[in-house]
Amino acid sequence: MCNIVLEGTRGVVDMSKCPFEFASAEFLNFHLKDLSTIEEPIKTLRYEEEIIVELDEEKTYILVEYASVIKQIEGIMLNKEVYGLEQDENYAKRKEAIRKFYEFIFMNPLMAEKILKDYKEPAAERSVFAKGQQNFKAWINGIMKRFTETHLFQLTKEVGDLRAAFLSLAGLRTMGFVSSLLLEIPQNAKTLATPDAKYDLRYGVSTQIYEIPGGEAYLYVQENKGINELPAELSAMMKTLIEAQMKETFPEEQFDILYQLKTREYRQYFLDDAIKKGIEITPHQALIMGREVANWIVGLGSPIENLALDNENITDIYIDSENSPLYIEHAKFGICHTLYRYSRPLLERAFRNIVLSEKGRKFDDMNPVVDVVVKRHSMRTHLQRPPATFGPLVGALRIMQEAPFTYPQYLYFKSFNPFFAGYDDVMVGLGCSEAVLGLKGVGKTAFTAAKITAIGTKKRIIPIQDIQEIPVSAFRKRGFHIGAAKVKSGIDEGPTYKPTGELDLVQMANALLRMGDAALVINEIRSRSAVQGVINLLNTQPGVFLLYNLHAESLKDVQDRLELVFGIPSASMFATDRYTFLKKLRFGRKGRVYRVLGYEYESDPANRQFVEVFKYRRGPTIDTCSLEPKFIKNPEATMWDFDKVDMGKLQGHLDLQFIPPVLVRRSEESGIAPEQYILQAFLKGKMYYKAYKMSVDTNDKLLREIDFVVKLNTATNRMLADLEQENGTVDYKVAQARLEEIFKEQYRAEIASRTA
Repeated sequence: MCNIVLEGTRGVVDMSKCPFEFASAEFLNFHLKDLSTIEEPIKTLRYEEEIIVELDEEKTYILVEYASVIKQIEGIMLNKEVYGLEQDENYAKRKEAIRKFYEFIFMNPLMAEKILKDYKEPAAERSVFAKGQQNFKAWINGIMKRFTETHLFQLTKEVGDLRAAFLSLAGLRTMGFVSSLLLEIPQNAKTLATPDAKYDLRYGVSTQIYEIPGGEAYLYVQENKGINELPAELSAMMKTLIEAQMKETFPEEQFDILYQLKTREYRQYFLDDAIKKGIEITPHQALIMGREVANWIVGLGSPIENLALDNENITDIYIDSENSPLYIEHAKFGICHTLYRYSRPLLERAFRNIVLSEKGRKFDDMNPVVDVVVKRHSMRTHLQRPPATFGPLVGALRIMQEAPFTYPQYLYFKSFNPFFAGYDDVMVGLGCSEAVLGLKGVGKTAFTAAKITAIGTKKRIIPIQDIQEIPVSAFRKRGFHIGAAKVKSGIDEGPTYKPTGELDLVQMANALLRMGDAALVINEIRSRSAVQGVINLLNTQPGVFLLYNLHAESLKDVQDRLELVFGIPSASMFATDRYTFLKKLRFGRKGRVYRVLGYEYESDPANRQFVEVFKYRRGPTIDTCSLEPKFIKNPEATMWDFDKVDMGKLQGHLDLQFIPPVLVRRSEESGIAPEQYILQAFLKGKMYYKAYKMSVDTNDKLLREIDFVVKLNTATNRMLADLEQENGTVDYKVAQARLEEIFKEQYRAEIASRTA
């Protein structure tokens, strides 16, 4: 049960053994009764729930004082002299008044006060009963004085009810429109003093990042002023509608568009209802009210819906259990705590709405693990329930980018320098197979998708995925020849797997290659069969253009996993041309998180080795870090500022340490000298740098996004093809001059297209 266990002078309540929800009316009733039975002194209280709530001596005293009054009232109730003579006709009435008062002090102190305050009885008709009547009135006055002087009564009077009073002591509050609790911002929290720690989102939602002294993670707090500042009449209308709609069910067939339909429907309802009731309302207020109701009824709940608005900064939302605070992965500040938590009914409803977002998916005892994409948010969700858990509902929600990343965006975030951007563009354009590696959350999928931009519109591209993380439609509508192949999920493998019509990764890849030449992009290799299939594919079909990503921190990791886990000879690693490792970087315990390119290797089968071609050199700050190309000595290759790069000078003074082995192989195949490809890498780096630099100078982020970058890259590729001579050489001094003209033309066209 919810009994208090004493540890010295500290009382501890283990909520895992309590059948009541924390701070519920049932819990408070039991808790106050339990406190009133303890005779030992209690100085502090601790509640061990999904979070730990501790009350200091001052706050604990408020509850202990109230419990001591309860003890006194219990003693008074047992004293027969309080009620006068038993022959008095008001004797039973007096006992009933005290008993009723006693019952309400555990539920509603304000109602308890009213019971005694409103107690009346006519003057005693017989003098023998007059003394008893006066005595009872004196007891009532004494009880009232002592009871109303308690700090808990005063706090209840101030905040409105007993639950709200207890929550204020615990540093919690209700969400307002639904039955769930919200954490308060700690008193010692400090706003983070950086420009990007505070920003506004849509629908009046604003975000502030806090630092908690003594805490390792930041606190991410959102405020919805539009909802918080609604007049009381409109808030009441909204709460009533949410409570009514919670009882409704909706057709599964329309669930992919139901959120938008219901938002508009609720908006119109509030406009019509307000007019009927003579309440003032604006169309904007009706819209934010309609959205709030839709959030709870057919959405994922207001906290998650509002977190999803911050899709440029939040990459993941994590749910460990009901009543456990949500936490997020912030692109700049890493793991951040939030104030939001869901009760079991709210979490069940949110998960149900997620599953209904994708037709045909099941989430029950026979299907306790499911991956579903909520297209409305471009959100990949992974949900678990019993028997896959020990009871709680668990979820990890990945917010995917609707538009893929580009090299200028990576330059903006200082993930790598312009020369690497250009070199990567060249190697992808040459069809070099590549493994993108790193731990979870370093951006492997985003970097793999960014390479599709470099592949261009001349080649057939097929992403192979078990869930849609690479934004295929974003490429397709921009002229890329890109299909999409869905394969069986890795979580479906094993002895309990039920056969379906889905093909596994290996079968699908082989089938796709029979349809013609294509660049295969395999997102997130998780299973044993997938790893074996990729290795077999690379070894049995030399020259296949394959991009894939895998969890690993080093080449040794890859080798050990192939040999020790999958039983594949490590020599098979030479079939992959390039191994690129991404990593997270931080400066200090509280610094923001950077996702950078750590190092890159190219395979050299002839000499049975892997050659390091790029290595990240860490400095005291992100601005002093560098990405060093191991194969070239020219200082321009490590520069961040490519305005200073002179292609005419470089053309005659390339200083190479060695030629990367994959570039050697591709040069032999094409008949173009490797130096020409390296110069092309410098030119492409200059191109991407110009897009990044102009976007910063003009504060125009669209210049580093896919639409402008694809057009600029296409025009540059055409220019290089026009300048190419019969022996495959290009005069890069001329190419640089032409690039300046191309950039100006593309920039003018971009600005003109927005004003047309």
